[in-house]
Amino acid sequence: MTVSETILKEADILLKALATGVILMLVYDLIRIMRRLIPHGIVCIAIEDFLFWAGSAIAIFVMLYRENDGYLRGFSIGGVVVGMIVYSLLLSRFVVKGSVFILEKVLYALLRPVVCLMRFLIRPLRVCGGKCKKIGRIFKKRLKKFFRTVKIGLCKR
Repeated sequence: MTVSETILKEADILLKALATGVILMLVYDLIRIMRRLIPHGIVCIAIEDFLFWAGSAIAIFVMLYRENDGYLRGFSIGGVVVGMIVYSLLLSRFVVKGSVFILEKVLYALLRPVVCLMRFLIRPLRVCGGKCKKIGRIFKKRLKKFFRTVKIGLCKR
């Protein structure tokens, strides 16, 4: 019993559609990881989502154009949707939580020395800044007195 070549080609298209769906959800998980590490506002999230879905539409179009000569077939779109759903149900939660956990630990380990160094450098600047303000106020008062004296002296002449 042999399988026709068109059935094999459609099965290949279906597998590529499933892979496209998984890749699209993986990209969206990368966006979700970035959102958890760096807080975003509503407008920024809306722009990111718009760009993601526009890119997804382009990726699906390119996949359909290459694999199916641009014909829009229900099983190819269904394959993308099923790939997205399967990835979302099976792996997405673990990928996002695990990646965020690991990246938070790595960033904490990398940025901890920088934070300690900044604290070490900022304390002397704060002390110096407070004393510099006092010196600046005293200097300003003396300059005002001096200019007032000069002005009075010039006006008398």
